[in-house]
Amino acid sequence: MLDSAFDLSERLELRKLSFNLSNELWKKWDIEDFDLNFANWQKTKYLNVLNNDLNDNINNIPDNKGGLYLFYLNCQTIIGITEMPLYIGRAQFTENQNLRKRIKEYFQKFIKSNERPKITKMFKYWAEDLNIAYYVIEENEDIRSIEKKIINSLLLPMNDVIPDQEIRVAKKAF
Repeated sequence: MLDSAFDLSERLELRKLSFNLSNELWKKWDIEDFDLNFANWQKTKYLNVLNNDLNDNINNIPDNKGGLYLFYLNCQTIIGITEMPLYIGRAQFTENQNLRKRIKEYFQKFIKSNERPKITKMFKYWAEDLNIAYYVIEENEDIRSIEKKIINSLLLPMNDVIPDQEIRVAKKAF
């Protein structure tokens, strides 16, 4: 049975995201020391076929390194152009934290709770198309710095905190 236009509209409204596209911000943050071309990131589907557990490939993510990770959607409508980044995060390498552990924590904690509503929404509506990409970075200071620059330049819809918001005094238009 086909859904009514109203039902479809309601479902679409729940899945609405806002992207802030600013080439001014893209140019503001230079990251010349690292080649962050997406082709250099390791990528895998985040969840298994049933979307009820992690994909087995998650176990191939290094547990002795830190770096950045990016949740993104991979829509198969126009392959290669419909990868939509949703959330960027970091995993520093410490005695208690590493890239694999941090990436697994999202499934273990946020998929089942409403502690972080945007992350819960990401799993609820897009689990089937949710992918993870990661980029290994050796130094924790570099990890923190690059994550901050990426968050501030891309303003991804599932990231809550924007570390360096630039606030200016309002000026009258006329």
